[in-house]
Amino acid sequence: MKKEHTLTDRFYPLNSKIFVIGDNYTTTVYFSETSQRKEFTFKILELFKAPLEKARKILIKPNIVSAEPYPTTTHPEVLDAVLSRLSGREILVGDAPAIDLVSSKKVFEETPLKEVCDKYGVRLVNFYSEKMKSLSSSRGYKIRVSTLPFLCDFVISLPVLKFHKMLDLSGALKNQFGYLSRRDRFLMHCKVKNIDKGIAEVNAAVPPDLFIVDAVETMVKAQECRHGGCPAKLGVMMAGVDPVSLDCFGFDLLQKVESKLKGKTRESIEYMNYALDYGVGSNNFETCRI
Repeated sequence: MKKEHTLTDRFYPLNSKIFVIGDNYTTTVYFSETSQRKEFTFKILELFKAPLEKARKILIKPNIVSAEPYPTTTHPEVLDAVLSRLSGREILVGDAPAIDLVSSKKVFEETPLKEVCDKYGVRLVNFYSEKMKSLSSSRGYKIRVSTLPFLCDFVISLPVLKFHKMLDLSGALKNQFGYLSRRDRFLMHCKVKNIDKGIAEVNAAVPPDLFIVDAVETMVKAQECRHGGCPAKLGVMMAGVDPVSLDCFGFDLLQKVESKLKGKTRESIEYMNYALDYGVGSNNFETCRI
């Protein structure tokens, strides 16, 4: 069973800088102004080499919203770079696509990431087809999530930074939405359940060990082309262990190309506020160019 991480458990073993003063702490966002996804990913995996070498079973969580290519979906180069460095371990790649699609099975057959998984003989998992477990937080919020991350020693999340019509921002925190059951996702999108709380709760329940976020290109106006989204260039890769810090950094980047974020602040992202309250991460961070 995957170890249940406390906040500091997630930071210290990962060789990531953290400064603790009372209840406040500062984490590091690693970034590079680059379009060389593979080179950046190799640098990050080398930085986190020690904890990765201890892991025998690793789950990689890309962003597979639909069969649309990047920047709707995680770029194949990022997944390829990760898989090329994880030989000798049991590896799974998994996500669950948007609930408004007729066939999630078809998405997984057509996604550009399937070819990468096939290249390395790695199983591409549709979470909707796997076992789910019910969780209830200390705040009384109930969710059903995939059991797979709990069965792995290490989880790597590979989000794409994008604008989101409903939430304004889709990045590190939002990428964990894919662990949720189809029913939970439906109820949150219909506003029967609070989606902002839901995103924070799933991050508290299933915290990844490492995030590698692609913002070389982003999506503005919407999170997918089929919803009116348009690609835009940002030219940045970033990584770290704290999804809140990464999303704060990402929000500042996205503001440069998304007019709908004009005049807004990080505090306008409600699920980020809940994530802070729940101890998922920090909005105090330093940046490290690599």
